[in-house]
Parts: sequence; C-alpha cells; structure tokens
Amino acid sequence: MQNQIDTNVTTLENSLFYLKIPMTTNNYSSMKPIFSFFKSGFVFFGLLSLISCSNLLPDCNSCSSPPLAQLSGRWELLRWNLPPDQMGLVKNRTIPHGDNGEPVIIEFNQEKKMLSGYSGCNRFVSQLSIDSKNAIVLGNIGSTKKMCLENSRMEIERDFLNQLDDYRSLNMRGDQMLLVGRTGDILVFGRRGPP
Repeated sequence: MQNQIDTNVTTLENSLFYLKIPMTTNNYSSMKPIFSFFKSGFVFFGLLSLISCSNLLPDCNSCSSPPLAQLSGRWELLRWNLPPDQMGLVKNRTIPHGDNGEPVIIEFNQEKKMLSGYSGCNRFVSQLSIDSKNAIVLGNIGSTKKMCLENSRMEIERDFLNQLDDYRSLNMRGDQMLLVGRTGDILVFGRRGPP
C-alpha cells in the first residue's frame, strides 16, 4: 500500500514538473514543457469551441428561416461579410450597383409563394415552398441572361445567386434580414418595401 502511495506521489510530482517556471534563467529549452502544456491546452479548447460553435448553422441539407409572412416584402443588400480569414478578421465585400444605380434586391411574395429580384445585372425568380420545420425552401432559380458591362458585377451576381440557392439560415433583426450562406458569408439586407 505504501508503494502505491509513493508511486502516485512520484507521478504527481513528475506531472507538476511541467508547470514549474524557472525564475533564474532565460533559457528557452527549460521553458519547453510549459509551452507544450499550453499548446495542448489551446488545441483542446480550440477543438471544444469548434464543436460547440458547430450548432450555429443548421445541419447539412436543412435550413432555418422565420415564417414567410415576416419576410414578405422588398429587401436591399446593404452589406456582404465574407467568412473570417485565418487571423479571424471579417472583411466586407464591395457591392456594385446596377447601371442605373439599382441595388441588389430580393422580394418575398407570400401570396404567390415566390422570390424575385435583381442580382446586380439580371432579374431572377424562384418558387418558394415550406419544409416540415417551417423553413423556406427555394426552387430552381431562373434568371435573365443579360451580359454585365463589368466583371465585378458578374462575379457578385454569380456569387449572390449561389449564396441564395444554398443558404443555411435567414434571421430577422429589426428591419434587417441576415442570410447566412453555407460558406459562412453573411449577407445583410434592409427592408425597402411593405411586408
């Protein structure tokens, strides 16, 4: 029994050795055990936070949204936040306007169960349906095929329609609607017409 206690104490002392910080030397090699301890701690807590944050987006192949009645009306794209980079910084994407200064617009029509709008260069339309969790499901998106004069408008339009077609979540915040894409992009819309 005494040998068991001595073994446990020795194991405890050995594991506590990695927490000791020498105060009399600046030798990096003597600090390695403490850095490896913190490194493994950061990795553990990083994985833990990723697992807990995975609940921010709905499961794959499912979407969430407020009822269509709350979304009904005209919405203008105000801001496009790109996913955070490796440093955790979020950048805004530049949103060009149409030839006549016409912004990117989406309009939910509750009566016709349709989504339509202007994607920066062309008009688009899609049928809407409601899934078993009361989330809005978009049908195939059809659009006119007008050529844009600027490549940036064509890129915005392509990316916007992809985000819309494969959205993960629609959220309301006062008179703003946030569309969260599968890639982590967040598109912020402002209400521009009556519900």
